[in-house]
Amino acid sequence: MTSAQDQRTDRRTDAIVVGAGPAGLATSRHLSALGIDHVVLERDVVGSSWRTQRWDSFTLVTPTWSVRLPGLDLGGFDQDAFLPRDATADLFDSYAKSISAPVRTGVEVGKLRRQDDGYVLSTTEGDWHARAVVIASGGLRRPHIPDVAELPVGVTALHAVDYRRPEQLPAGAVLVVGGGQSGTQLAEELRRAGRKVYLSTSMVGRVPRRYRGRDIFQWLTVTGNLNQPTEQTPPMMRNAPQTMVSGVNGGHTVALQQLARDGVILLGRLTGADGGRFTFADDLAGNIEFADTVAARIRAQIDKYIESQPGEFPPADTDAAEQSLDTVPNAPATLDAAAEGISTVLWCTGMLPDTSWLPDDMLEPTGVPKHEGGALEAPGLHVVGFPWLTHRGSGVLYGMADDAERAADRIKSYLTS
Repeated sequence: MTSAQDQRTDRRTDAIVVGAGPAGLATSRHLSALGIDHVVLERDVVGSSWRTQRWDSFTLVTPTWSVRLPGLDLGGFDQDAFLPRDATADLFDSYAKSISAPVRTGVEVGKLRRQDDGYVLSTTEGDWHARAVVIASGGLRRPHIPDVAELPVGVTALHAVDYRRPEQLPAGAVLVVGGGQSGTQLAEELRRAGRKVYLSTSMVGRVPRRYRGRDIFQWLTVTGNLNQPTEQTPPMMRNAPQTMVSGVNGGHTVALQQLARDGVILLGRLTGADGGRFTFADDLAGNIEFADTVAARIRAQIDKYIESQPGEFPPADTDAAEQSLDTVPNAPATLDAAAEGISTVLWCTGMLPDTSWLPDDMLEPTGVPKHEGGALEAPGLHVVGFPWLTHRGSGVLYGMADDAERAADRIKSYLTS
């Protein structure tokens, strides 16, 4: 991508945006609208993680209409469909071009340091100087792999960001570790491909894909669920994984009980691996119950909302995938990798922030920047695109642009003060 700005030789500007994903691009659009000179630095290409950290059959789990970026034209898209991986990445690339975002690709950032009344950011093309910096480098960019003792010899291990398709894996059974969106979708895909699949579950909620005639995301929007302020949300909920649901094949409900009916062998949470054996917690029944409870609570919220609305609505309904099991599977406490033919462990255990370029005193132990509503204590520093910055939608495509606009407005005030 080229523009007059990103060809400059003087590396001084009013604001630097680190990261050319959707959050960084939305921030750039708002900064441009306010007349703020800025640059967007990207180590790879625009929206690269959407292309390089997703499997081949990946789709968004939210409908196309929910991709809310300032100035984005979705006129040529099926608004109720779920965008595939490459189409999503292409959308962000075309968006960057349409707003003439001043992106410099292939630029690795090193360290940020304070200097006089601004900041110096070291990069592979030299030092950049600015009075304001926006952290849009991703709240979910680095793979998290749990610290288990030792995987059995001969077992291949890879994280979901490196998985592309079933044929990529060696022959044999697969142990999928992690019962969130990625883990359940990949367990589903691998089972459909004929693999023997073990799924180590965890305490993750689920939602029905559709309820009472509408997609669940429509309900979450109109009920105000996605606008729930961070300060009014219990920490346990803020730290919870994204709920199980899928956009594959037009979108469908994902439930542990349906995975069991499909032949996936459900297990409790992985607690260790040693001497060729995996060990698991005795919590499968509780994990199934927790997921069902979250789905029931969401339904109750929707029902209550409907009661306050005029007109007729379809009656309450239940997806067939949610039908209870006659009995909870008897999950083994241990598995012998060789005896069960397990050739692969697929880690679906979440992602961590990519903030190593920030000073340690600006970071929480988790790597998340210390902030108040997206603003760091140091003047002119802001973070966008991370989960729960100001509200439930902060880390998703539906709501991150709101935080981007807020950051741009604050930067404008700071620069003109």
